[in-house]
Amino acid sequence: MPYSVSGTDVRGVSTVNRKTPELALRKARELSKRGCYDIRITTPEGRIYHSSEFADLPRTPVTRRSSPRQLPTS
Repeated sequence: MPYSVSGTDVRGVSTVNRKTPELALRKARELSKRGCYDIRITTPEGRIYHSSEFADLPRTPVTRRSSPRQLPTS
């Protein structure tokens, strides 16, 4: 189930779906820059986050990256 991002502008409400919370936040920022208001993100569980609560939106855990490989020296 995707994250739903919605915002309102002069044409009405726009709603799009995104797979991760990070992508949902990116889209919410884009809608804000386009002049939308009443922007909200709905999680797959149904929890609604208004723009003032975006910092509270749980993020995808970051996977540990292995240390960079070093090239063999000759």
